Amino acid sequence: MAESATTVKRSDFVAQLEASNLHPLWDRFRTLTPVKPQAKDPPLIWRWRDIEPFAERAGSEVPIDDVERRALILVNPAFDGETVTTSNLIAAFTVLDPGDRARPHRHTFAAIRFATRAEGAATIVNDRRCDMHDGDLILTPPMCWHGHINESDHRIIWFDAANIPLIRTLDANFFEPGDQKSNQFWQADEGDEKLWAESGMIGADLPHATAHSPKYHYSGAATRRLLATLPAGPDGARTVRYTNPATGGAVMPALDCYAVRLAKDRATRPKRTTCNSICLVVSGTGRSTVGEHTFQWSQHDVFSIPHWSWASHAATGGDADLFIVSDRVAFERLELLREEYQ
Repeated sequence: MAESATTVKRSDFVAQLEASNLHPLWDRFRTLTPVKPQAKDPPLIWRWRDIEPFAERAGSEVPIDDVERRALILVNPAFDGETVTTSNLIAAFTVLDPGDRARPHRHTFAAIRFATRAEGAATIVNDRRCDMHDGDLILTPPMCWHGHINESDHRIIWFDAANIPLIRTLDANFFEPGDQKSNQFWQADEGDEKLWAESGMIGADLPHATAHSPKYHYSGAATRRLLATLPAGPDGARTVRYTNPATGGAVMPALDCYAVRLAKDRATRPKRTTCNSICLVVSGTGRSTVGEHTFQWSQHDVFSIPHWSWASHAATGGDADLFIVSDRVAFERLELLREEYQ
């Protein structure tokens, strides 16, 4: 059927607009304003049994002095080869051999370290030494100098996450290398971290940054004690939010962290939210259903929850603990956060 004169005329008009670097809203309105979020990535699970051999090879084959960081980044192929775990976030495992020093640097993106097998390692953040113990969370806020050291006699591996994809999308990243040969950087003790060590108390006249938490080191032992005493939340899980002790808000302006305890064989209520999450299995075994995908998991496995995807979790062999890193606070600050339960 031949096109009408009106259709031909309109198509010609659109072509002229495009040639002048203009686009008409009327013929692409549905593309520009979808009715709901549509995640590009399906959920994905990375199993520790598959990652561990590569982590061991990285430790043996990649000298720490030759690289900025000896880290294996978890990549979702839905992003066409981009180094992305889920929208706005990456996750990784970092490897340090005995005596290794991961050189100091700083950058605009926010990052965290979660101690999986890291006993004997330490992260230095802005002249504070943060020794890593089981389940500890360590922050490296934007533009804070930080480096890592392994003073043990064994190989160390920990979990990392950062909001590099978000900062790259905004084209707002700056990076500064430190002095690789300086020994002074490593001569740090606990420093001002002790000012933030006592729960529920802060110095009344203590100055602090408002953008990110002045506390960099969160104890895994303290997290486990709180999880053991908390009542279940609306989804059926016990959930701890790591917070800035000076404000009560998220630990950093665009990165949010949680610890979750799941009860055996008691699935959480399905929930979806506009933010993205990456989940590390800290302990136990279980299963999760994210969107149309269901997978079993065990200790040190990692899985993603893309935005606006229904997600439910259950422990299967006893209680199980998850560590979750999210871009939730960024959506909160932009007033774009929406959450729903089934």
